[in-house]
Amino acid sequence: MTRIGFVRRTILRRLGEGPWAPLWTAVAVLAPILLRMALEPWVTGLPFLTFFPALLLVTLTLDWRWGGIALIASALLANYMFQPPLMAFALGVEDLAATACFVLFGALIVAAAEALRRSVLELAERTQREAELNLELQHRVNNNLTVIQGLARLMLRHAQTPEEFYAAFSERLLAISEANQILSRRGWEIAALPELAETALKPFKTKGRIVLDGPSCTLPPKSCVPLVLALHELSTNAVKYGALSVSDGCVRLRWTLEQGRCHLVWREEDGPPVRPPTRQGLGSRLLRPQAGLEGVNLVFHQSGVVCEMVVEDARGGEALQDLHLRSSTSSATLVS
Repeated sequence: MTRIGFVRRTILRRLGEGPWAPLWTAVAVLAPILLRMALEPWVTGLPFLTFFPALLLVTLTLDWRWGGIALIASALLANYMFQPPLMAFALGVEDLAATACFVLFGALIVAAAEALRRSVLELAERTQREAELNLELQHRVNNNLTVIQGLARLMLRHAQTPEEFYAAFSERLLAISEANQILSRRGWEIAALPELAETALKPFKTKGRIVLDGPSCTLPPKSCVPLVLALHELSTNAVKYGALSVSDGCVRLRWTLEQGRCHLVWREEDGPPVRPPTRQGLGSRLLRPQAGLEGVNLVFHQSGVVCEMVVEDARGGEALQDLHLRSSTSSATLVS
């Protein structure tokens, strides 16, 4: 039945969510009554015959609640109007048994129609979701290609040898890959802290002490790649020149969330004295305000590098819980 276009379109209109649902339910009860009255000279002893198709249609177009209301109303009116004595409730054993059978079979029709209606709606939602994910994936791929192209151009400009270019470029590609893996695990909807920071800094934990401190929160997808690249650049510099270049050094990454803004502070401690760079390299390109990383302030204190970053449109942990709930619901639907 789902192959019949008009049935699918009727179900997808979600008439049960509109103000016309009571009227359509009344029509679904009155129309079988009028048809049964018209068939009275030729049909006898079948008081419930014309009500079954109406129950199927009202449940498909509305939902099981309106189908249940139509079922109860149809049972009462058919018993009253078409079971002898006419125009009075038939309370005999056979009459009540016939009415009970109608209610039972009608309930089965309502249940089957509701299952079909939900299947059509869920299939439409999945199709729409897949289309949105495909568009999002295309957008991400295009953005990543643009970022990779820019990185290759900048790193080729600053690399002294092909080997140096290859090593540095490979590290950046790995960081971008990790960022995309984080997004793919969240359905390309959000990136989450501390997961993002832990993934970005994992290769550098063997170099020294890295401390993460901040609440669970979610970031918009556009912030994932820029933030991972920024953390990767800060970590690389810390390994070469900063706190992670000595055994006693420590890096602290702390973030706070306030009014939709995630404020991250990278602070290096107990490292060698820091001197500001004499020239701008690739790091200056990555550690600057850009789409997804609205605020960046890099300061070279003698005691250690401090970098403050701001991400807009951040949300608390409840956004991640909502995503988990939707994912669990989708998984349960697929299993069923």
